[in-house]
Formats: sequence, structure tokens, C-alpha cells
Amino acid sequence: MSFTGGEATTYRTDHVIPRHRMRWLSGSPSVRILLGVATLVVAALTTTGPGLSAAAPAPIPPAPIRPAPAPPPTEPGGLSPLLADTTFTSVGVVGGAIPGGGPLTVTFGRDQRVGLDAGCNQHGGRATTVGDRLRIGSLISTMMACPSPRSGADRWLARFASEPLTWHRVGPVLALSSPRQTVILTERTPMR
Repeated sequence: MSFTGGEATTYRTDHVIPRHRMRWLSGSPSVRILLGVATLVVAALTTTGPGLSAAAPAPIPPAPIRPAPAPPPTEPGGLSPLLADTTFTSVGVVGGAIPGGGPLTVTFGRDQRVGLDAGCNQHGGRATTVGDRLRIGSLISTMMACPSPRSGADRWLARFASEPLTWHRVGPVLALSSPRQTVILTERTPMR
């Protein structure tokens, strides 16, 4: 601000604002703050220099993809608490299909018991987890005869469960993977 001939003026690079036009600024501090912020924003948006461009903002890099958290540690020979007392039903199979269309139902108990059903007979046994590995022991099953194509469900289930499986759970979704197939399951809400 300068005083020239009794008139206060503020100099900007492009023009001079007479004092009588600035009176409305002198009464309210919030108006002055708002005008100052607006001036800084306009200056920032219109300033160009080495490496700066007023045409478009710099692109925002995509967020990194983080892997799902590792399952919590379990006692040797135990079952992860993420699986205990849950029941899951398959919604899809990658790398093949369940004979007869399934679905595969897997029920984990607290005491390492597991129940499996792929659409024909019910199977039961013990399951243990170590890290992201799920091991299902020898299975016992009912001996009901099922019509084709469900008759192949028991053979498919026995083969799938006999291999070391990798498991990953994210919320209500569980993925069980063998070397040949991955079964995607969702948790069933317990009925009360």
C-alpha cells in the first residue's frame, strides 16, 4: 500500500485499486482472510514455471494393491480361528466343475472337525491349518447311491480334499485352492 496525493492505493502488477473501493475490506477480518485465500488459489492456478502446468493437474498415482493379510497363527495341529464354527457354500469353481453342479458345502467345527458335501453323500473328518495351508485328514461318509451326474461328486470331493489345500479368507469369502482347482465359497449366516 502506498500514499500518493492523500489517496491510499494498493498496487498489483496489472492495475491500481483506489482506496474508496477498498473500504469494504477494512471492516471484516473474515472477508480479508477469504480474499487472501482466494488470491492465493487464483495465483497458484495461473502460475506456470519450470515443470508446472496450468492446463491440467498432475495425475494421481493408483493406490498400491496390497495382498490380503496372512491368516493368524494357529497352534500346531490346530484349526485357524477364522475357520472355526463356520459354514461355507460354493459359488464358483475355477479350473473345472463339481459333477452334478454341487454346491460344495464345508462346515468347520471348533474341535478341528470338518463336514463336506458336494451334492451326494456327506463326508466328515478332521482339518488342520498351518499358515495358509489347510489339510483335511481321512474322510468317512454316508453310502447313499446318487443318480448321474451327481454320482461323480463324491469322487471329485475325495480327490479335492486329499490334496494339500491353500486357503484365503476375506470377510465372508473363502477360497480353497488345490494344484488343479480353486473353489470360491461364501459364509452362510447362522440361523437363530
